[in-house]
Amino acid sequence: MLWSEQGLGDTIQFIRYANLVQARGGQVLVHCHAALARILATCPGVHEVVAQGDPLPEFDCQISLMSLPRVFDTTLETIPASIPYLFADPDLVQRWGAELSAVGGLKIGITWQGNPGHKNDHNRSFPLMQFESIASIPGVRLFSLQKGAGAEQLQATESQPPITDLGDRLNDLMDTAAVLKNLDLLICPDTAVAHLAGALGVPAWVALPFASDWRWLLDRVDSPWYPTTRLYRQGQARNWAEVFARIAGDVRRIVDVSTS
Repeated sequence: MLWSEQGLGDTIQFIRYANLVQARGGQVLVHCHAALARILATCPGVHEVVAQGDPLPEFDCQISLMSLPRVFDTTLETIPASIPYLFADPDLVQRWGAELSAVGGLKIGITWQGNPGHKNDHNRSFPLMQFESIASIPGVRLFSLQKGAGAEQLQATESQPPITDLGDRLNDLMDTAAVLKNLDLLICPDTAVAHLAGALGVPAWVALPFASDWRWLLDRVDSPWYPTTRLYRQGQARNWAEVFARIAGDVRRIVDVSTS
């Protein structure tokens, strides 16, 4: 049994080891948050997923997911980064595709707020209004994937950027995955949706605080964990404006190339 002892993003990042565990023999059982149950069941090597709160079947041995890099002596050069290793339900992808294909322009999914209970959330999350400069770029359409805390910012001010809110239609991370597969890009902070996009192989731009989490390493714009992810780091603590100026500039370049 592989069990998730920390957040949703941690679980998504380290479920990639299930295939290596399975290769050593036996069937792999995963015990996780209910919001992850459907999407984790698509991971190679996973035999069965049990949501937290449901009764567990018998198992012979157990380990926490975040202990697996140590067990497999992982180094930067040996990180298992066969992407994708999670897969959206094809029927859901097709349903969302039928809806979103009618939308023209560069389709960008966004989130801005992590779990407020996270001890570092005040540093990693940012206000919705940081997307204003991106929303104002002709040819860009923004889609909110935000659920729970932070979603109230969509109605907080009359001057908010134009955004299509999809959050209320996403019941779990499988639903989110199906939407992501129909978007061109995700822009978000260091939260579970960033990990989900990386595991799906969807392009994601992650805005990081000056002192970012250990998994993003130092002084690099890429991630050995997620080859389709680009990192935008604060050059100065709490200065999100500079980060989003760079992101907006790169979005403009994409739009200019696509319309030239």
